[in-house]
Amino acid sequence: MVKLIQPGNSKLVGMAMFNLPATKEVCGRLCPGCYAHREQQRYPTVLPARTTRYEASLQLDFVSRVRSELSSMKSPPKYFRIHASGDFYDQAYIQKWHQIVTSFPNITFYAYTKRKRDFDFTSLESLPNCVIIDSLKFGRINYGELSKAPPGAFICPHQKGADVVCGQNCTYCMSKTAQTNSVYFVKH
Repeated sequence: MVKLIQPGNSKLVGMAMFNLPATKEVCGRLCPGCYAHREQQRYPTVLPARTTRYEASLQLDFVSRVRSELSSMKSPPKYFRIHASGDFYDQAYIQKWHQIVTSFPNITFYAYTKRKRDFDFTSLESLPNCVIIDSLKFGRINYGELSKAPPGAFICPHQKGADVVCGQNCTYCMSKTAQTNSVYFVKH
């Protein structure tokens, strides 16, 4: 049986994450320049693993499996990234994450989503240990050239080339401020 929780990638050191396929069926759209979609094309084993996790998320035992994996970790993460790839795909799936997040009050869960207008995120956003960031807050995707950053947007310092490690010396995306104000990523 495939583990559902993965260790963080090179940008998310010391975190845990859960990924789904970056496909139109899951994400509701296919964004131009999507890094996750490119990754699936470059590395042939990535898409089948993400698809297996998607199929697991559809099952009745999804919540208990994620809870079990998190509970059995020797060192529970301080931060958990929901969807470094993929997105929330329906209301029932959002409620599954609500059940998971409420079970781990000492872990901060965070996710970016382009689906804020498609589903009700109130239950997740109201939890003190969950941050849901709208990737379309500025009326367009929160990614692009620095010169096109919306006025007043928080610009990810990692993307600007600063020596920053997410979750260590920058925790903006794990804060409720990010849920309200969002974040902009500079194309590199």
